[in-house]
Amino acid sequence: MTVMKSLVILLMAQSLILLPGCALLSSGQQPPEVRLSNVEPAARQGLEQNFMISLRILNPNSTQLNISGLSYSLKLEGHKLVSGVAGELHPIPPYGQVAIKVPASTNLISGLKIIGAFMEKNEQSVDFQLETRIHRGWWRMPITVVESGSLNLTR
Repeated sequence: MTVMKSLVILLMAQSLILLPGCALLSSGQQPPEVRLSNVEPAARQGLEQNFMISLRILNPNSTQLNISGLSYSLKLEGHKLVSGVAGELHPIPPYGQVAIKVPASTNLISGLKIIGAFMEKNEQSVDFQLETRIHRGWWRMPITVVESGSLNLTR
């Protein structure tokens, strides 16, 4: 048997072993929802502006959601404005929700890009995208949740 045939047989055997495991992991659970509630400016340090980001995490499932940590980024007009991480979060009960405040920071360059985008657009609203990666202790792959929309600047 050639080396190539041996590799093909090995890969096929591996696939047959791994596929049932994947079926066990997909339990029909819905992904959590993450909503942006508020953005508050905090102390500035050098060229960085710090913020406190308020998020609401909803668990739409019948089992407790254990979160070992999360990472997130907030984009305005397609430009990354702030990003941050949070750890040691409390479990979210079944069909429950929790409001959390997490620190975030941006630098001067990011701020200048966004100001330029606002000046070009010259509208009364701004498009945003919040991408959150939720890490669970027992599973290496994070759950990615994306919320996007438009913020009205006239209020």
